[in-house]
Amino acid sequence: MKSIGIIAWPGRSEQLPQALARIADWAGHNPKTKVLAIDVLGSITSKLKLVSESQLKKCDALLAIGGDGTVLSAARIALSRNIPILGVNTGRLGFLAEYHLEELEATLDMLISGKFTICPRIMLDFVIYDGRKIVVRDTVLNEVQIQAMDPQHMVDLEARLNGSHLTEYWADSLLISTPTGSTAYNLSAGGPILHPATEAFILNPVNPCSLSVRPLVISADKTNLTLQECNGHPVRIWADGRPGPILGAGHRLELSKSKWCTHFIQVNHFGFVEALRSKLGWTGKPKIKASAKG
Repeated sequence: MKSIGIIAWPGRSEQLPQALARIADWAGHNPKTKVLAIDVLGSITSKLKLVSESQLKKCDALLAIGGDGTVLSAARIALSRNIPILGVNTGRLGFLAEYHLEELEATLDMLISGKFTICPRIMLDFVIYDGRKIVVRDTVLNEVQIQAMDPQHMVDLEARLNGSHLTEYWADSLLISTPTGSTAYNLSAGGPILHPATEAFILNPVNPCSLSVRPLVISADKTNLTLQECNGHPVRIWADGRPGPILGAGHRLELSKSKWCTHFIQVNHFGFVEALRSKLGWTGKPKIKASAKG
């Protein structure tokens, strides 16, 4: 690792200034590795070299300090560059920001020594068409959400899978989630958890009007999902929690597995299953203490 880029957002965590100070101190003891910080951090650090987002795209690794939103920001910066990402949690849950602040220096030491593995995560492409014309194209790591423009209304979406009619979703919104996104909004909306290595997507209608409509897991490989609003009402696309484009009347939305992946760095850690236990309270069989003999 000849260069490490730091991504964080001021005001998101009280621990951030402390983390940047520790990274600057570590960088002083490891001069062979360039440590570059995104320029918005200039208000809280003067000891790290500040660069633009475009310059971070040239780094060998990205260190995302914050919560899962910061990791998603890092994934957008790394998109198409195959830059591996390591998340350090200074927020609350931080399911994607796997590592703790206490591990910071030791994690950086293992990073530059090459003692880590790379875990790829599939991503989801979506394209909005107006006839044959592409209106917008984007890629997400977690999920695409389709929601009515008016919060009092529901979405009414025809879904076609590889050209064949699948169903019509009438719900508050529709989530199309990746395995990484399965532990995000999808989980809160009653969807299944997928292992990160699973090659699949989840279609999860949020508050559907029919009791027979349930989350559906579909293969990601060579799969094309097409969605259109049945009543011609424009709906909002949310991409990884960010407000995205409008799916207008007559437009169609096509979703498929991206050729790009997000690469996460795993350094001497238990990984996904341990995160389920420690961060989501996944306990399995209840442990019942034996009653004391009286």
